Amino acid sequence: MQFVLPWKQNIAEYHSGFKDLQIEPPKRCPHCGCGKLHKWGSYERYVIEESDEHRIGVRRIRCVRCRKTYSYLPSFCVSRVCYSVDFVMTFLKVLLFKLRVSLGELRRRAYVFLRRFVRSENLWLVFLRAKGFGDFPIDRKERTVRIFTALLNFHEEGNFMPGFFQETGRHFMSAK
Repeated sequence: MQFVLPWKQNIAEYHSGFKDLQIEPPKRCPHCGCGKLHKWGSYERYVIEESDEHRIGVRRIRCVRCRKTYSYLPSFCVSRVCYSVDFVMTFLKVLLFKLRVSLGELRRRAYVFLRRFVRSENLWLVFLRAKGFGDFPIDRKERTVRIFTALLNFHEEGNFMPGFFQETGRHFMSAK
């Protein structure tokens, strides 16, 4: 399981300050409810932006009783994908609004993101309704574009990932 670590600075600042990063673990294990969680090292992963590729560290904690391991994924990362949230939002914007941008060899990856976005639609609706959005169109294509437009506004205003995690208990685009 992954928790969202709120991060408002850029990826390079996260990477440079990773060793000094102080993370407060949850009070109880989400799996068994045990109150004893301890640090369990870290691992490295890649994050790809439009112009850069970064290798960052991700903190981990472990439950003493059930031995489940949890990680703190920074809010600029997408679960199970090496692309940053900004990069994924750019892909989706190009596909949903039919912008005339050449994706080249990334076209297949963009359609994978689009499928994940559509499968996560119920999570997006839960989040947007909690934020005060009302009804959405019945037509699936119109509804998807409207949901994405609302999320794009949230994303451009600031970092919406921690709020999304609190409302839904899931990470960005984490449909199964």
